[in-house]
Amino acid sequence: MSDLVKEIGADQFEQEVLRAAQPTVLDFFSTECPPCEALAPKYEAVAEQFAGKVRFLKIFRQASRDLAGKLGVSSSPTLIFFKDGREVGARMTGDDIKRSALKAQVEALV
Repeated sequence: MSDLVKEIGADQFEQEVLRAAQPTVLDFFSTECPPCEALAPKYEAVAEQFAGKVRFLKIFRQASRDLAGKLGVSSSPTLIFFKDGREVGARMTGDDIKRSALKAQVEALV
């Protein structure tokens, strides 16, 4: 994981996501998850493009079951987009998240 993508715990969600000054993309991921592994380099690349404008965070879904349940996250990877403490745009899930679609969704945040 690069310096542009930060892993947080469920206990940091409110501070790091809901109270963030910048738009935030949150990736709920799992270990031993081929779709998550396929997404990681795309996520890093888009994080690099939007450095300083949008925050890119990851949260381990199995260790954050309560938060995942509260947010209705039931699969990995699941990307959720936040702006001004609220979820915006469509969630992206599954094994076929395209870099171009991710970039377009992030562009809509800024």
